[in-house]
Amino acid sequence: METVITRSDVVKASDEDMRWLDPHSSPEELAARWLTLGPSIVAVTFGAHGSFAICADGDERIPAYPAEVVDTVGAGDAFMTGLIDALWDLGLLGGHRRGQLRDIGSAVLREVIKVAALSAALTVARPGAALPDRAIRDRAANRLTGD
Repeated sequence: METVITRSDVVKASDEDMRWLDPHSSPEELAARWLTLGPSIVAVTFGAHGSFAICADGDERIPAYPAEVVDTVGAGDAFMTGLIDALWDLGLLGGHRRGQLRDIGSAVLREVIKVAALSAALTVARPGAALPDRAIRDRAANRLTGD
């Protein structure tokens, strides 16, 4: 795992995966250790208990969005695609932008993982691994914020 992590810019794992990989460390401790290996962001999902992400500027934890769970298949994939999409939207992806991604602030990180968490919540509320597109996610975000 560490070889792959050292070559990654963004790493995402579930708390269950992390506890299996290192039962002697908390997922947060392991994420912090992984961050020292080279990634700019390490994100951890805790299912209904929210998510955690860490970058050089600090860490952020957010609660899970309320969702009536229909099917959990695809929740982790939806989180990761939401995370990558939010980073892409901010112009932080690509080899030539690695420095910008490495300099991500914790406030921006928080907004990015909120997008990822919303993507996961929308996915578990539907049967099958039907990941939301941007339009669905944006409508849901507007409902949540009252915009």
